[in-house]
Amino acid sequence: MKVGEIIRIIVFALVGFFVMMWLQPFLYEQRFFGVIKSIPIRDWIQQYYVAAWIVFGFSVLFTVLWYVILLRNQGGSADSFKLLWVVGAGLLVLVVSLAVYFNNQDENGELIQETMFSMIGLFLFDSLFLLYWLPTVTSTPGLLKRKTVPFAIPVNDLMNRN
Repeated sequence: MKVGEIIRIIVFALVGFFVMMWLQPFLYEQRFFGVIKSIPIRDWIQQYYVAAWIVFGFSVLFTVLWYVILLRNQGGSADSFKLLWVVGAGLLVLVVSLAVYFNNQDENGELIQETMFSMIGLFLFDSLFLLYWLPTVTSTPGLLKRKTVPFAIPVNDLMNRN
């Protein structure tokens, strides 16, 4: 276990937290993604925060689990770890879908169409890229750092992590 790997996970978690809990709600309040007509923006922002916390929590959990599993099983097969990584990404897509479905509804329980696509897109970017792929590609320990996460070789070459 290297301190730099853990620091990178923490830094990406903090960046993801800032983006999800401050920047994106601010952009919605400024009507950057359009006007929400079916519910007051303040009420909708509360739903957004519930969904954001769910997505953030699962993303960080899966990233930390990835790191811990790899630390304990350094001698495992790279192919099985690739599959594990893809399963984690797939589960995050499911979490994002469920979080948006249950936390993007008007007072009648219907999905708010104006925000559905932007919310899904932003949460997928946050969870899959900022909070899962970037930390795992830059912090995967040992010999598996170049063999398991998609696009790990060019990123690790760029970082001089040979």
